[in-house]
Amino acid sequence: MKKLMMSLLMSALTVIGVYAQSGTVLIYGSIAATSQKSATGVKTSSFTVSPAVGYQFNDHWTAGLTLSSQSWKNGTKSSTLGVGPFIRYAVPLSDIFAVYGQFNATALSGKTGDVKTSGFGGTFFPAIGVNMKNGFALNFSFGGLSFSSQKPKGASASITNVDFNFGSGAGFGISKNF
Repeated sequence: MKKLMMSLLMSALTVIGVYAQSGTVLIYGSIAATSQKSATGVKTSSFTVSPAVGYQFNDHWTAGLTLSSQSWKNGTKSSTLGVGPFIRYAVPLSDIFAVYGQFNATALSGKTGDVKTSGFGGTFFPAIGVNMKNGFALNFSFGGLSFSSQKPKGASASITNVDFNFGSGAGFGISKNF
């Protein structure tokens, strides 16, 4: 698993480095934190951080590397780490607005209690970018389609999740072009 993640990282950095003179570099990310206490007194909390860096080949295509780290506690501590490439296709509507679709492929590693897992996943989501000043943009996503498969260490079967939620979920992020 570690070799796969390092190979993906090196491949993405190589692609970014080879083409870095002809366009711009995009950096974006999001942070989320939740805390909840049920009527029965059970506390649930989570924290997620998802930075990414990519190279914009032109007004339409961007490719790069994304990282996601999530930890949560609901009686048992759990965490996941994901790393992998992304590809984005954008359609500028004006100097201010653009719509885009993005696909992330991710190698996953996690732990719940003492049980370790490894696997892979993929996410596609549509979004709107609003260009601000000095290369900053606000990004709004609204749902998507995701798939993940993780296998606990020593188990014979995988845990598979499919999530389809177009229009029912929303996300917000900030990006910067250099």
